[in-house]
Amino acid sequence: METFTPSEAKRNVRHKASKKGPSLKLDRFLLLLSALQVALFGILAWRMRKHPIFPIDVKITRALQKHRSSFWRYLAITLSYLGGSPAIANVLIIPVAATLWKLRLRLEAAMTISLPLTSTLARALMKRLVNRPRPSPLLVHVYKRKHTKSFPSGDVTSSVTFWGWLFALGMFLSRGKRSWQKALASLPALFVALVGPARIYLGVHWASDVLGAYLFGGSWLALSLRLYLALRNRKMLTQQEQQRPK
Repeated sequence: METFTPSEAKRNVRHKASKKGPSLKLDRFLLLLSALQVALFGILAWRMRKHPIFPIDVKITRALQKHRSSFWRYLAITLSYLGGSPAIANVLIIPVAATLWKLRLRLEAAMTISLPLTSTLARALMKRLVNRPRPSPLLVHVYKRKHTKSFPSGDVTSSVTFWGWLFALGMFLSRGKRSWQKALASLPALFVALVGPARIYLGVHWASDVLGAYLFGGSWLALSLRLYLALRNRKMLTQQEQQRPK
């Protein structure tokens, strides 16, 4: 059984508190961030049901589409497909989760699978509730006519919950690593940032659809990160208890 002098005991308590402090701050920040995004999303969704067409949406889309060209169209299609397509994300989930599992990151693998799938179910419910139509070809140029509901954007939500999760996970795992490793881990953030404007440029979503998706996906991601950190801390404490000499 370990014994500590009073001074050692105080240092030990301070050390544990210093480790717990930042964790508690991050935990509260993620909870507050999620709640704020949910509140803003709720206000926006309520406005959508009352007024499906915003004049500012039409202006933003027309401004982005002012200089149309084959290059920009193909670039937007590529970004939209690779960065936000739920089909692509669902295909990539399995190999990414399998790689994390092989690296003994079991919790991370489980979160990689569960986060996008649960957000997809919640997003489908929100689309039914808001029931907003897609942009009309009479108002803006529409690359490909779709008959599904528009709010929130499924591709942007998928991008935030999949690529955003990989970005956050990469930041956690790359602490103390070299600069090029951190830069590599930050690449998923590009998909998250660019897929929204790409969807607006193609005329398949309004800017408010994209904003709603960033809010919805961001709140889901923040809440999931809070859960992940809580489970990871519990796992680490359990491992420390098992390794402690009896």
